[in-house]
Amino acid sequence: MVQVAETVSIFDINHQSSQPEEGEKFLRFPLNSTTDGLIPLGELQEVCPLAVPTILPVPEVPRFLLGIINWRGKATWIVDLGSLWGAPHWCQREPIAEAGMALLLPWKEETIGLLIEEIKTVEIFNPQQCLPIGEGMFSQEFSALAQGYFLNPQGKTWFVLDINSIMQTIDSFFNK
Repeated sequence: MVQVAETVSIFDINHQSSQPEEGEKFLRFPLNSTTDGLIPLGELQEVCPLAVPTILPVPEVPRFLLGIINWRGKATWIVDLGSLWGAPHWCQREPIAEAGMALLLPWKEETIGLLIEEIKTVEIFNPQQCLPIGEGMFSQEFSALAQGYFLNPQGKTWFVLDINSIMQTIDSFFNK
C-alpha cells in the first residue's frame, strides 16, 4: 500500500487516469524533459517530498548514490534515478532542483529511495500489453533498467522501469 505525505496534493491514487479502469496501476513521472517512466504502484512502499539539502552526502560512493536520509528513524539511501541510467547527475542539471519526490521501495531488509523531480499521475495499463525493448533502441544503461514500454493513446512512449534490475544495480555496489 502506498502512503503519501499529506503535503503532496498532486498525488491521488483515486485520480482519474487517461486509461480505462482495467489493469495494473503505474505511477508516472518524468525521466527527462521528453520521456516519462512508470513504476508499478504495488511495488512502492511510500512516496514523499524530499528537500535535497536534507540528504547527507557520503564520500567515495558511486555517483548515483546521493547520500542518506533519516526516514522513520532509519538511515535510508537516496538514489539519483536519472544518473543511474546515464543522465546528468542531479546537481549538474539546469536548473538544479532543490527538492524532489522520493519513491521509497522495500529491498531485502531495507528501504531505498529513488529521487525524481516530480510525479505526474497514476496510469492504468494491462501488463500483458507491455512492449519489449529491442536491442539497440536505447543506451545499454537504460535498456538494462527498463522492463519494457507502453504507448499511450497519443502514441507517446512510457517506459516501465524494472525495479529488480535497479535494486540489483544498487545492491552490487554494497556487495563489493
